[in-house]
Amino acid sequence: MSDALTNDSITTETLQAYQALCAFCSWALYADPAEETMRGMVQDRAMFSEAPFTQVAPDASRALVELFEGAAQSPEAFADFMHQVHLDRTYLFFMTGSSKASPYESVWRSEDETLFGPRTLEVRAMYKRGGLVFERAANEPDDHIGLEFSFVAHLLHAAAEGDEAALPLLREFLAEHLLAFGPDCLARIAERDHGAYFRAVCGIATGTLEALAAELEVTANK
Repeated sequence: MSDALTNDSITTETLQAYQALCAFCSWALYADPAEETMRGMVQDRAMFSEAPFTQVAPDASRALVELFEGAAQSPEAFADFMHQVHLDRTYLFFMTGSSKASPYESVWRSEDETLFGPRTLEVRAMYKRGGLVFERAANEPDDHIGLEFSFVAHLLHAAAEGDEAALPLLREFLAEHLLAFGPDCLARIAERDHGAYFRAVCGIATGTLEALAAELEVTANK
């Protein structure tokens, strides 16, 4: 983002731009893609041809626009697009024994690749410190990559509103959690995606993480 300053002098506009990017990544990686919402994305696809998307991931943003343009050609094309997205989402995130693309940090960062490990509890504690409570299934781990992107968006919003504690907590969370597994997780999802939608989403998410880490001068603590 061209007008960003260093350290905690990042402009409000820049914080809001990253918030929008992280909110999109959270929704795309976590939410069940309802037909009405996806139809709105297809209709408003021009936004992916503009900043901030083109600033952090021009190729992935272009690929997403092209995919949406294809889906907009006819009702049948949109139905085919939605069918493929649902198939890919099920395979990637719910058949992880085959896809090897688990979206949970604990799986990526424990030797036995189990859910609800120590990382899950650490993430839950950080959500609490940041004042965020998610509405989710009672048995769902807190460390889904989509939820972690949502927490980052939450902290960016808080920072833009003047919360001085938000950026230090954001740097800590990125270093200890999202940057420590996110790039590898996103690369695997993109690699195993049978269609093109999640590959493009992961490209945008990866570009967002890389740009935000550079903006905040933070690196992963693996």
